[in-house]
Amino acid sequence: MTLAANHLYSNGPEIQGAFGVDALPLTTVAQIISFLDDDVGSLARLCRTSKVLYYMTLPHLWKRVALKSHSTVHYRNNMPEGLGSASPFSMGLNALVTRHVSSLVRSLVLEGDFKVADLEEYARASRISESTMILNIALRAAVDQCLHLENFKWDLNVRIQPNMYAGLTKLSRLESLWLRCPERRSPQPSSEIPPLPRLKSFTMTHYDPMCYPDDVSTFFLHADSLETLNMHFSPRMRDECEPSVDLTRMLRKNIAAKKQLHLKSIGLYNLFADAASAECEEAMDVSSSHTITALNSFGLDEDDAAAHRSSTHFIDRTWVVASAKEKHPPKSMRVDHVSKSHAWHLSHAVGMERLYLINARHKPEGTTNGTTPSSAEPSPTTSNGSTPTPTTILRDLYLDGICGVVGPTLKHLILPARWCLPAPLTAKLVRSCPNLTQLSASIECDDMGVLRLIFPFLSKLWAIRVLQPKVEGEDGERRVAAFNSFISRPDCMLESKLEDALSQRGPAGGVPDFPALKYIGLGHKIWEVGGVFEEIVQSPVSQDGANGSLTPVPGISREEIVYKRRLRRIDEKDVAHVEIYHMDSLDII
Repeated sequence: MTLAANHLYSNGPEIQGAFGVDALPLTTVAQIISFLDDDVGSLARLCRTSKVLYYMTLPHLWKRVALKSHSTVHYRNNMPEGLGSASPFSMGLNALVTRHVSSLVRSLVLEGDFKVADLEEYARASRISESTMILNIALRAAVDQCLHLENFKWDLNVRIQPNMYAGLTKLSRLESLWLRCPERRSPQPSSEIPPLPRLKSFTMTHYDPMCYPDDVSTFFLHADSLETLNMHFSPRMRDECEPSVDLTRMLRKNIAAKKQLHLKSIGLYNLFADAASAECEEAMDVSSSHTITALNSFGLDEDDAAAHRSSTHFIDRTWVVASAKEKHPPKSMRVDHVSKSHAWHLSHAVGMERLYLINARHKPEGTTNGTTPSSAEPSPTTSNGSTPTPTTILRDLYLDGICGVVGPTLKHLILPARWCLPAPLTAKLVRSCPNLTQLSASIECDDMGVLRLIFPFLSKLWAIRVLQPKVEGEDGERRVAAFNSFISRPDCMLESKLEDALSQRGPAGGVPDFPALKYIGLGHKIWEVGGVFEEIVQSPVSQDGANGSLTPVPGISREEIVYKRRLRRIDEKDVAHVEIYHMDSLDII
């Protein structure tokens, strides 16, 4: 069989010339279009090119739909959006209801602020506002048309109503659900989230018991396929020291039925509550959990001088006592709280692959530097003498666990910026973690010598990020000043030093020593590492000296080929997909 005779590789006469070339196979065109899923503008232009491309591109164009609402008229380039018509949110909703494209939608995102008038008046009358109900009716009509919907995200500032829940229960392919709880304290009728037994991922954000959230107990009882659970609580409770979250109430039906949730990924954000009771632990099977995230949930860091004077200390301490029970170590852990107990558990976490000790911190309202009033006094993090400080002690405990137990399997690592790593500690770390592909740490980097030390031992390294040190005290100020002085040099000078650090001499340079290296970050500057190029340099000729050492011969040199890597300066948005960048935040991931 020839390629021309195979209908998979040849076009029929009705579409010959549709793409400007007669012999381009449709399978090739479909493959090219599949790479444009995130480029909505290009997909829309392809739809207008020809009839064949219209039908081939339309499923990609409507595969993911995101509608954002604004409480006021939104302007772009000094022009109101939807000029001469309605808002893009309304027009997109209209297209889902009236046009035959809803069956193509696989992911639907509803986000933004929807203006609701006279909410307090409706609350006094014990009624749901008209605008909220009309919005839910329109969205229910749109969801009913999206028969093949797999992901649904409700991130609007208005409450989702029971009619929308009823529509979600009819979606047989729904696997991921994101719900935003109301943030108003005005009395509102709450409802019960219905059973969604096919759901695999569930995220609930802005949960506040004082804002009449919907009941999740029935949903948890029937969550037979649930694998990923993210619970984002309102930071108000922790900021105001109000432990009003009751985990037992959420899991009460599972406890009564003695039915467990078998979760593979757990995320807790802004949790402020007493440690889960033994009944709650029996209702959740975490032995198979591979990913654990806990952000702003366990108080201040242990090396913070104000940690023991914090108003939340006694409640946060209950989790430390409860964690004494041995558990199956996860494959990935992302936390913003460091303590000796966590370092001890880390020293027993055999097989961990990703560890993110992130630098981002929650900033309570009324503060500018992210510290609470009880922690305004800075903790001593450096010492001019040889006496170890709480920060260095905690750092060494973590590094002992990483180098001794976790290192051989570790692939991703983020260390806090206040843990400065001198050259000996850096060498110990990279020797113990040969499989690292991404590394983010505050490495003492006054020149590129340390990087040259790192690269040969990390042959699988894909991305490295050298953080600006955040250390207080005289020694800390000296380190910060030295790093800023180094980073403030012109880009051309830094690129030259990076090229020298990545250079290789001799005939083997055609294949670089670091084939996987793609991104290098120094502070706020980021470079993309490209291919190999040759550079001919003049090297001095050496001869044996009187004492047996080599001394250069004056006036004599020889040509030598040096293989270097191409570097290109990029922005932080270009590395948004790299874990050591987007994981170092408080975002729900």
